[in-house]
Amino acid sequence: MNQLGIVSVLSASVLLAACGSDSDSSSEGVVGASYGFKSSAGSDSNEAEYLVTQDNIMEGTLSAQGTGYEQLSWNFFYNVGNTLFVTGYTNFTTQSYAVDDNNEVSELATFLFDKPLVMFGSVGDEALLATDSPSPGHDTRLLYTVDAATGFATKKVNYTIHDEDTGVPGQGTMGWATALVVRDDKMFVPFHKLDDLGYYTTPDADTAYVAVYDYPLEEGAEPLKVISDTRTSHIGVNGMTSSLITADSGDIYSFSNGTVSGGFNPASTKPSGILKIANGETEFDTDYFFNIEEATDGGTIFWFDYVSDNKAIARILVNEDECNAVVPTEENPSPCSWAAYGRDFYNQKLVVIDLVEQTVTDVADVPLHAKRYTSPINIIDGKIFVSIETADDAYVYQVDVDTATAVKGAKIEGKTVKGFFDLFN
Repeated sequence: MNQLGIVSVLSASVLLAACGSDSDSSSEGVVGASYGFKSSAGSDSNEAEYLVTQDNIMEGTLSAQGTGYEQLSWNFFYNVGNTLFVTGYTNFTTQSYAVDDNNEVSELATFLFDKPLVMFGSVGDEALLATDSPSPGHDTRLLYTVDAATGFATKKVNYTIHDEDTGVPGQGTMGWATALVVRDDKMFVPFHKLDDLGYYTTPDADTAYVAVYDYPLEEGAEPLKVISDTRTSHIGVNGMTSSLITADSGDIYSFSNGTVSGGFNPASTKPSGILKIANGETEFDTDYFFNIEEATDGGTIFWFDYVSDNKAIARILVNEDECNAVVPTEENPSPCSWAAYGRDFYNQKLVVIDLVEQTVTDVADVPLHAKRYTSPINIIDGKIFVSIETADDAYVYQVDVDTATAVKGAKIEGKTVKGFFDLFN
């Protein structure tokens, strides 16, 4: 039997790696990362996460009971080629996993860092890119380069995204990266302008910003330029690594959310939308803007990722009036603030977006759900796998993007699966 894949789940979180045959079944050959099994813990920080292998994710249940690699605290899961990186938010450790000579998933390497790494990207299948978040004040950012073959960091540089120091704390802003995308000899870093007190307020949310660099970055690098667009808001949301995606054509697309429930304070007055940076260009395409709020009757993008043939899969926040209708209390003065990251409102729908035709199609048979964090997707036998959590349960769904249909798979004995990764391709 060849070990073909990994999936991860949270009660702790779990990664389930498949041990199956050489079948063409799309339920095999999967590697995934998950974000927690059901437990009595009150917050994510008190829940363990696991990396687990599983031979079939379309039948039965996914569980981390008695198996898998336990991960400390809350983690980001990001794969580069056939290496999966698991990066802790509070334990400042990145652990990598790969398939060994025995055709089994095993630990590859560990490296330590000084500050939380919160945003990730890649250089092809060769290297992981990882950067930190701003602290109160006006520090420079750190960018790590990690070799995907060995799992070890090979380069660390200080660089600048955006820094406006007025000399008065609370009146300046600093840049917080929401993606790291390398195309040819340039790196594109969209960012939020956050207050310099470290409160994650967004005093200038009515504009999309991307810092453009020569790549590779050298010590002390500054942007060649910062491009902006006032048709929509800051690009990306907290924690999602795919706020910029690159199509087969080389065109780069961004998504903007801008809502209170998506973590903006104050919210943007601009519509949620998609911008484009055409292949070979380093400016926004002035002839392209996909207004998502118009296309979805008021919905906003919370996450998307590229699939193929100019199509992306996305989660759209709908029914925002549900949290707006909640009466504020002393304990909860802002019911909608960061609501998309919680489990009080199950108002995310799964859709397929045609980036060229500018259409949004609901994925059939997938219920409204909640989802805080989604790792980059892997295409496995032409399908993708997502974790769908409702108020009652959580299941794996296999999605056919071409037909915008889905099939319910295994039941998740836990809160969510952060991602599904194929390390055996």
